[in-house]
Amino acid sequence: MSPGLGGLADAAVDLFLPKRCVACGRAGRWLCGSCSAVLEPLPASCCAHCGAPLARPADRCRECRGRDLAFASARAAYLYEGPARALVTACKFRSLRSLTAEMAALAGAPFARAVADLGGAGGVGLVTCVPVHRDRDLERGFDQAELLARRLAGAAGLPFAPLLERTQRGRRQSGLGAAARAANVRDAFRVDGRTADKAGRVRTVLVVDDVYTTGETLHACSTALRHAGCEPHAFTFARAARAFSSRTSPNDRFGSSVTKEPPS
Repeated sequence: MSPGLGGLADAAVDLFLPKRCVACGRAGRWLCGSCSAVLEPLPASCCAHCGAPLARPADRCRECRGRDLAFASARAAYLYEGPARALVTACKFRSLRSLTAEMAALAGAPFARAVADLGGAGGVGLVTCVPVHRDRDLERGFDQAELLARRLAGAAGLPFAPLLERTQRGRRQSGLGAAARAANVRDAFRVDGRTADKAGRVRTVLVVDDVYTTGETLHACSTALRHAGCEPHAFTFARAARAFSSRTSPNDRFGSSVTKEPPS
């Protein structure tokens, strides 16, 4: 769907489906002020490679140590819990296209910091997204990661292009173990022939998705981009992480449990 038609679709949804907070049901916005206030931002103290929240910064952490992840770095705006989880799941399963505008606004500042860490607008050659398979795109009517990426890139003054295509539909990632997740997306992405020339002209590419769980999908996308000569970095609206809360003391910020898996 073109951006112009997408705007009309958003307007129609707002007209016939008045906005209610996806977390608490209050009328007025997709996420009310009270629920926005309890979003858990990812802390500045994190793993330099995979972005996992840590009590102290480190080059690698127990989530990514020993794994050959193809992206050079990964950052996220919020922990995947509470209102952040409600936004992601509502966007996917209630087909609320205009929710991506709310998500992009909420993630704007963390995205700008991620861009600044990569050298600013001069350091990031292009923003792209994790694509859905065309069958899911038809089912849902839009690609939420692409809309989020387009909005974030536009607000940051960066170019956007859909560099990748998904060649295998695969199973939904939710409910799969780590090994099954990796197998499910292995060789599932390639650089889209229609935009391959753009991939060949840029060095640093920022790949956007809605949520980071184990990193396998972003790894698979980044592998395809590396084959095209790019240096991929990742940014997501939310990130699943080992038990952590920005409201706990540093000594309590480690845990062995993992947050519930997001749907795919």
